[in-house]
Amino acid sequence: MIDIWFGVALLLLLVSFVLLVPAIRAAGVRRNDDSKRLATAALYRERSKELRAAVQSGAMDETQFAQLEADLARELLAAQQEGVSTATKQGGRNLFIGVAVLVPAIAVAAYAFSGRPAEVALYRDMVASQSGQTSFEEEARITDQLQERAKTHPDDLSSRYVLAQRLLVSGDLAGAVESYRYVVNREPQAANVKAELAQALFFGGGSKITDEIRLLVSEAIQVQPTNGTALGLAGIAAFEDGDFRMARQHWRAALTQLSPGSPAAEALHAGVIRAEKALAENGEAVVVSSKASSDVAGPAIRVTVSLAEGVNTAASTPVFVYARSAASPMPLAIVRLTAGQLPTEVILDESRAMMPSASIASVDSVQLVARLAVKGDARPAPGDWQGMISTLPKARWGEAQSVTIDSKL
Repeated sequence: MIDIWFGVALLLLLVSFVLLVPAIRAAGVRRNDDSKRLATAALYRERSKELRAAVQSGAMDETQFAQLEADLARELLAAQQEGVSTATKQGGRNLFIGVAVLVPAIAVAAYAFSGRPAEVALYRDMVASQSGQTSFEEEARITDQLQERAKTHPDDLSSRYVLAQRLLVSGDLAGAVESYRYVVNREPQAANVKAELAQALFFGGGSKITDEIRLLVSEAIQVQPTNGTALGLAGIAAFEDGDFRMARQHWRAALTQLSPGSPAAEALHAGVIRAEKALAENGEAVVVSSKASSDVAGPAIRVTVSLAEGVNTAASTPVFVYARSAASPMPLAIVRLTAGQLPTEVILDESRAMMPSASIASVDSVQLVARLAVKGDARPAPGDWQGMISTLPKARWGEAQSVTIDSKL
């Protein structure tokens, strides 16, 4: 909409220039009209003197003089009225031209000083980000701008929601939860935001279902029964409770919202297979899904994470273990631990994906990173400790991997 009004202003500016040339020409005509009126008035005075002299000399009487002078006066009046009409028309035209020039000038000035250009630039950057056309530095700048906008425009819930999604994908789970909560508190009927808040809480809590997550998921499904994120979490909650039939039901419903063959669909199908196996082990009759479990389990990477000697920290210090593409800093699969749990083995698979559209199944090679977040921030910061495998091709994902956290950032 901003671009439309700016275009209108430029169009008006163009129109004003089109009208300016005739205006300049009309100014010359107006000067000619003024000269004509002055000459006509002078001629009237001269003729009037001649007529008065003729009366005094006896060449005409007073009646003839009055008639001829009246004719002269009518000619003068007609000439003056013509000039006034021309001036009035020209004045109207000048007013229109003035407005045509002033409106776009004001519009351009208002646009420039209102901060809208910065908003348009930010919007275009976000569009470029969604299409994967931005660098790591540009991604960080966009996120910083959204965080600044959240401070200066607290009522802009759309920007706050986009910020929450970006923080979730970047691994800043605490920041994502805070932003999602802000939106939910002001838009309690936004089922999709509640579902994503539940997802952020799930990842931030070490992939554990809590009472708050259960409540958010329940409320989201009540408003939006087909919400895939909420259904997926509801399936996990049911599976943890031992209600494998309900878990299967939720995951099957979530599958209908996804494109067949997508990484997220494959991960959910694997969950359905696990639920069916559990039902069968409990002696319940169940029709097993047509795909074999080996076909739907999807890629998985086993990695053992440990702290190097000399790295001392509190047992509660967060540890983030994740796989990412070399082309993007966004995690494709992530697990949150604490330093007190190390050493331990984790599995990075499609169930650990941050977003359904981006998982390890979508790439042929990953980087494995294990980072001790000394300040608790999901984003890398000076003072953190890290270990990594810089390149791990898909052909080696079946091998057990090991990462030691030994390098200080």
